[in-house]
Amino acid sequence: MIIGYIILIFAGICQGSFGLGYKKYSPLSWEVFWGVYNILCLIVMTIWTIINEPRLFSVMALAEPQYIIVPILCGIVWGLSTLAFSKSVILVGMSMCFGVNMGVSAAVGSIIPFIRGQKDILPVNLSLFLLSIIITLLGIAVITKAGMNRDKDKEIKNMKLGILLAVVSGICSGMMNVGFDYAAVITEGIKSDIAKTAVQWFLVLGGGNIAAALCCLVLALKNKTLNTVFEKSVPRRICILFLTAIVWFAALALYGVASNMTSGAGLCWLMFNAIALVVSNFWGIKMGEWSGFAKEKRLLFMGDAILALSWVIIYFI
Repeated sequence: MIIGYIILIFAGICQGSFGLGYKKYSPLSWEVFWGVYNILCLIVMTIWTIINEPRLFSVMALAEPQYIIVPILCGIVWGLSTLAFSKSVILVGMSMCFGVNMGVSAAVGSIIPFIRGQKDILPVNLSLFLLSIIITLLGIAVITKAGMNRDKDKEIKNMKLGILLAVVSGICSGMMNVGFDYAAVITEGIKSDIAKTAVQWFLVLGGGNIAAALCCLVLALKNKTLNTVFEKSVPRRICILFLTAIVWFAALALYGVASNMTSGAGLCWLMFNAIALVVSNFWGIKMGEWSGFAKEKRLLFMGDAILALSWVIIYFI
């Protein structure tokens, strides 16, 4: 189990770092940038899955339809929400977007797996779990306040939109963990934790990446921006996107392995987001997003501490 938690730490580091690749999308248009990225993510994920579980399609063929359909639908919801996440990073910065997004995602993504994983939920455990959710929401409010104070001189419309997009994407990204947990049934005959994780994520991420890529294609055709893929510096941007896709999938693959080795998808999802939040804030500060805003930075840290408190409570369930 200790190894599982070590893996979870590395997963959180990757999760908190992959957003660095989202900060700039030129010379590509935003929709082409995001469409190419989702295609690269789909390629990375598919190759990894087939390498680790060559019997992938046989496993899926033997599964009951509901255990295929529900994870795919959860993935589609998440995939479309990643477009909101990308816009939010641009509008409010990496540290604030990740703080709001991961706080909401941690709450949403842990509730259903937690309940499904408990045959007889003790009242004290349920009370602690609900308390942690309330504290999580308080932490989100404090982080949001820090960002609004920092950006009070910016256009309020963009600030509110960025926060709203972070919340929406957080709710939807929580659904990916619900889909991951739901797909666990079809992997019961697989011995390797890595292979189990690969199959579970294949359904969720496959649905999400395809949905997001198709949406971006429609937007690119509508806006007539497909020609941006022929700009001179595009190859360099695609290389950065490819590395981003690898780091992003590494986060989820490692999380899945840790989840199967430790306390399950409900509690692990909270810890995973906690670690990622600390890392993303480190990068946000490193990139100067809070430079010159000492008071607001302290408020941000206070929000992080409140979120951490909620996850400490979860540990005792």
